[in-house]
Amino acid sequence: MRRHLLLLIVLFFSFHAAQAQNACNRSTSPHLRLMGDSWMHFPAIYQAYDSALAKYGFADYYSLSDGTALISMTAESWWQFPLTKNAMESALTDDRNKPIDVVMVSLGGNDVAFKINSGDSLSVLDDDLYKAKLFMDSIFELIHQKLPNAQIIWQCYDYPNFNDPCINYPWDPYCDLWDSHRNPSPYEINRFLNYISDYSDSVVRAYNKPYIHFFNNLGLMQWQYGQTPALRFPPYASYPPHSVPFPGGRLDCPSPHIAMGLNGIDTYHLGPQSFTVLADFYLRKFISNYLRKDRDTTIYSGGADKDGWVRSDNSTGTGELQLAKNSSTVTKGILSFNTSFIPDNKKIKRASLFIKNKTIERKYPLSMVFPDFIKLDIVNGTFGNENIEASDFSAPASATDIACVAGNLRGNDYALRFDLREDALKYINTTGITQFRIELTDENFIRFYNGDTTELEGPYLDLYYDTTAVTAVIDNRKIEERLQIFPNPASQEITVQLNKDFISKKLKVSIYNVQGALVSTNDYVKAQGNELMIDIHSLAEGAYLVTIEQNQLKESGSFVKITK
Repeated sequence: MRRHLLLLIVLFFSFHAAQAQNACNRSTSPHLRLMGDSWMHFPAIYQAYDSALAKYGFADYYSLSDGTALISMTAESWWQFPLTKNAMESALTDDRNKPIDVVMVSLGGNDVAFKINSGDSLSVLDDDLYKAKLFMDSIFELIHQKLPNAQIIWQCYDYPNFNDPCINYPWDPYCDLWDSHRNPSPYEINRFLNYISDYSDSVVRAYNKPYIHFFNNLGLMQWQYGQTPALRFPPYASYPPHSVPFPGGRLDCPSPHIAMGLNGIDTYHLGPQSFTVLADFYLRKFISNYLRKDRDTTIYSGGADKDGWVRSDNSTGTGELQLAKNSSTVTKGILSFNTSFIPDNKKIKRASLFIKNKTIERKYPLSMVFPDFIKLDIVNGTFGNENIEASDFSAPASATDIACVAGNLRGNDYALRFDLREDALKYINTTGITQFRIELTDENFIRFYNGDTTELEGPYLDLYYDTTAVTAVIDNRKIEERLQIFPNPASQEITVQLNKDFISKKLKVSIYNVQGALVSTNDYVKAQGNELMIDIHSLAEGAYLVTIEQNQLKESGSFVKITK
């Protein structure tokens, strides 16, 4: 008996030791598949999407492009050539066993790019666009067949720049190609690209599939870099960064020369940093939200005098988080979240905290995906008063070193993600304020954004409840099932699928924001069919909850509003 008891004790401690060792998931996994032509081949080489993932707190996620991203490919060649089609099918088949969330597709440009000459009308592309669409139909269908749970994004191109490279490098072979098409001006080329992008957008809208998306990013390079100095050719324009309309930019100007590849020699493709800017656009526009799709609510930090820093010499500050350590002082960051509206009938099963840095004194190597130089403490309530004060530096915490960290601080504007350990979730205060304290354990000086900035820069806390229903932010009434809503995210309109209990009935439809505030309500005298269309164009960007009520029956679902 004693021997059996000893064995049980050993097994008990071994089990809990294993639990502690496995508390942090320190493995990386592929979540993006890159597919298409050179506008996907170069981002794959430059690891542009991997860098963008790290910028939004997903350094442990990476992209795949083996067998699916090649230079000079067209939609036709991917679908018609046995070698490439087999490679595409094989890669997608292998992806079934991987957590691929998004497939990025860049195709169509080569199908039509060499069909225009200076002086042509826009309609010269119609036949080729339609032909390319037929192949895209088949490619999108194959992707969805192989990866039914993945989202598909048809990536948009951006404006080229023939003029500057052909002034600087007259030997550039791209210049001969430009000459052979009668040297179309930036305005002519850009007008065609807008025509192509509008066509792609209309094709995706016509699909009306919740898993296929198109986002217009034309003019992104103009918006990012500006045009300084002035162009050396008509219209001789000069403009600062972030000053042109976006999307769209200036039709009469090319992409800035600084944005182009091969140190400005490439007239078609972007350089490494510029492709990362493009990937960053898609992370901000869709992918970051989608990777967090199962969250039930997101809470943003308090900002103002609620977020800040405290130093070992008793000095304090607000306006940003500062984390620092040197031979004489240590600086810790303090974050404050109002978690009082978490419903009483929900148990938090998972939580992740995201913070993004503004500047960093000493960059960390690319290989560092799971940093162990940073610690997170939590207090159920506040370390002292709600505002930042010197005593916060050493005030007792409810629990210390509570999170597994993923992130790669390789430069400015990179995020860290803190996945809270299960035993720390109970300290999230469902009746008031929850505060976090963050500190470095090695020497460095890092400044982070506080809650006063934009949505994906400021600190935010994603919460996952013990059920899939996203209700209790609104009230504590039971909701029977989750509504199916698409497209999601959406910019103009959402479609809600109704079950048979709601069809041909009088309905009340309400929309709430993540703080639980009612932002819209409408009564429908008699719902027709099994789908309900709801206009959301006037809503601000963010996450929302939709509830539909019919007498005592109530259902709910969530969606994310984006601006295209």
